[in-house]
Amino acid sequence: MSIKWKILIVYLTAVSFSFFLFVLGEQAVNGEKFIIDWGTLILAILLPAGIIYYLTHRLSYQLKKLYNTAHSISKGDFDNFSEVYNLDSSNELGKIGIEMITVAQQFRVNLQKNMQEAEKVQTILASMQEGVVALDQVGRVVLNNTAAESIFTFTKDELKGKYFIEALCYPELEGLVQNALEKGQSGISEITMGERIVRVQVNPFLEEQTKTRSRGAVIVGYDVTELRRLEQVRTDFVGNVSHELRTPLTSIKGFVETLLDGAADDPALRERFLTIIQTETLRLQRLIDDLLTLSRIENRRTDLVGGTSLVQEAYRHIEPVISSYARAKKLELVVDIPSDLPTVAMGTDMLSQVLLNLLENAVKYTTKGKVELSACQKGSFVYLEFKDTGCGIPEQDLPRIFERFYRVDKARFREQGGTGLGLSIVKHIVEGSNGRIKVTSHLGSGSVFACEIPVAE
Repeated sequence: MSIKWKILIVYLTAVSFSFFLFVLGEQAVNGEKFIIDWGTLILAILLPAGIIYYLTHRLSYQLKKLYNTAHSISKGDFDNFSEVYNLDSSNELGKIGIEMITVAQQFRVNLQKNMQEAEKVQTILASMQEGVVALDQVGRVVLNNTAAESIFTFTKDELKGKYFIEALCYPELEGLVQNALEKGQSGISEITMGERIVRVQVNPFLEEQTKTRSRGAVIVGYDVTELRRLEQVRTDFVGNVSHELRTPLTSIKGFVETLLDGAADDPALRERFLTIIQTETLRLQRLIDDLLTLSRIENRRTDLVGGTSLVQEAYRHIEPVISSYARAKKLELVVDIPSDLPTVAMGTDMLSQVLLNLLENAVKYTTKGKVELSACQKGSFVYLEFKDTGCGIPEQDLPRIFERFYRVDKARFREQGGTGLGLSIVKHIVEGSNGRIKVTSHLGSGSVFACEIPVAE
């Protein structure tokens, strides 16, 4: 029932009740029967009722406009103010309507600002490589970015309405979160999650007034697996270089001291020791040259690897060396390079080094049989295959064969006199030209190295 009908009913009820009280009072005073002029009575009742009805109708109409406008605002419609604009601004309801419009417009401005800020935050979080997770004061997830889902391996649906530490059961992480929420303390730790190492930093949200009570926490996760792997590689590299340098230097130092102690007086002994010193010196020189080559390729890969060349031309540069090496070991060298191969996107010097290193390795670790080099075009790549019938490589060593100084058989490696950097140099050269290299091998039945080098545009 609308407000105007309520007011009208209250008015009629009050008038009727007052009238009957008046009649009863007159009868009690005069002791006579009261004669009612019904026409006058009806007019006295209906005239004020009509006036009240008109006024309450206008009031109800204005209140309905205010209600419709407020309802539109509650649904997010901030443009439907036409009904309020039609109100009479001279009375209280019109003034209320004007204030409602002002509040709604200010609210719309603030809402737009908040939405823009939220979009900025979402954009920043989405572009971050670090995983960010925001928790409320009891540890439930209220916000996270895509990187966090990847680093901590969860999805939004998995954490919806759940506690963060329920999804990730790691005692160290649980302790950091509890300290942040309960004690307002920040913390940092590195946590091993399967095969990954994640550096986690947890900071609390503290209340502005107390600065002690936590209103939530922010978890920031960094995947440092690759960083720790590179640190280990660097440590191994320094250790390997030190070892490789120390071994020939120790040998040279020992033979020089022996010669100084009197062995130089014996011509045969002197010649033998000097030959050994020369061999070790050449080994040092090869090691330093390979290190410098590898460093130049890593630091200025485009400048060194850039250029174009033909496989046939690059092979002609190394053919005398590799042919004589194969003949010395009594191995059959089979080379199949078609004359119509296209130009590849790699300089002649670098391609020659790739061919020499892979063929030299194949001959070095093959005692009998043959070494083959075949080439062909496959789409936009030139495919090079190096096959031997040597000792092969154990399956567990294949993933690490291209690491610097990695050796399958250390004793045999020293007998062969290599530096341990050849395959690493080859890998950097090939990948620097946007190519690929892979190896397949079976212990005792030889190895196959395959290179894919892009055709020059």
